[in-house]
Amino acid sequence: MGQVIRLPVPPPYPDCSGDLDPAECVLLIALRWWVADHRCGTDPLPRLCQALDSAGAHDAAFPVDRLMVVVARNARRPIVMHCARCRRMSDDEKRLLHAASLAQAGDGPRAGKALRIALLSAQGAEFALGPLGDLGELFAAARLLFRRRSPPASVDATARIVEPWFPSGSTKTVH
Repeated sequence: MGQVIRLPVPPPYPDCSGDLDPAECVLLIALRWWVADHRCGTDPLPRLCQALDSAGAHDAAFPVDRLMVVVARNARRPIVMHCARCRRMSDDEKRLLHAASLAQAGDGPRAGKALRIALLSAQGAEFALGPLGDLGELFAAARLLFRRRSPPASVDATARIVEPWFPSGSTKTVH
């Protein structure tokens, strides 16, 4: 009989934003700011450019904007996004981080599948791959590397607790 070799299992995404790696923190705050600006009817690019410039990835503001436009237009259901200062993380935020991690690792098909299963229509997931790939390259050039983590759970328990973001342009607050 052969030996059983246990492969290491990547750690899960934390529930607290303070436990994220630098690349994950930068992307999470960019996504949250985009949603906040979108709700207010404000152009998110100026703030994203400034924030991502301070992280060394100025041009990453543009793929973040394109990604979130795709999410806003192609979401299959309300998306749970917390406010910028919230320490908690929704499963939807974890899913977006996971897709970005897969795209940066060169696994676009799995990134698209992760988005298609959890958040977006099939076409939306396909449209999201371009911005995700660009984002991964620009983050890597800025030495913002995503950590490999286990995919988030498929059932979003926080959706029942936190008021979701309605991508159609709702002006309601998250919490």
